Amino acid sequence: MTSSDNRNTARRRVAGDRGRRRTAGSEPVVDTSAPTTAIADPKTLAIAGPKTAPRAGTPKPKRRPSWMVAGLALLLATAALVASLVIWRAAEDRRVLASNQAAAASAAGVIVEKMLGYDYKSFDQHTVEVSALLTGSFRNEFVQAATNAVKPLAVQNQAVVRAKASKVSVMSTPAKDSGRQDSVRILAFVDQSTTSAKLERPQIDQNRVILTMSQVDGRWLVSRVEAF
Repeated sequence: MTSSDNRNTARRRVAGDRGRRRTAGSEPVVDTSAPTTAIADPKTLAIAGPKTAPRAGTPKPKRRPSWMVAGLALLLATAALVASLVIWRAAEDRRVLASNQAAAASAAGVIVEKMLGYDYKSFDQHTVEVSALLTGSFRNEFVQAATNAVKPLAVQNQAVVRAKASKVSVMSTPAKDSGRQDSVRILAFVDQSTTSAKLERPQIDQNRVILTMSQVDGRWLVSRVEAF
């Protein structure tokens, strides 16, 4: 084979290669005989995705027995009732205490004026009336002191005393733990105006008196007096 033949053969090979490359770059051929596959919407797949099957061996939640639920409800109701009773009892105790203090203070104001005021002309009657407002051993102490000490001076000087409680207030009440709610200590400021045969003009005395008030058969009576 000559050199010219070799060159011709090379040209034919190059031309064949170019033809094959043009054929390979042409439009793709679509096979219409194959079935068309629908492409699902990703959102649809997300919504209607496969359901997760329950895992084998997963225990089901246990329900509490009905009697347990009923017992718990009864326990809560009982606790609420007890709390309400405690609150009501505390409020009732405060109300009773305030009522007792007010009644004791009112009685103390009336009694102290009668006890420290008298007229020599009716001293015996005064002693009887005041003694009915006293209780305990203090009653006898008052009667003895009034009869043996005060009356002779009152008659001798023809004394007339008028007493006026200017202020009455509660000092203290026994603690609830003591079990007593029938005793109240009262502080009274008492002004005494005294006229007598030996005085040119009325004499004014200001006194501070502590009265211990005790409840006896529903009445508040004086069981002790401290003057200072």
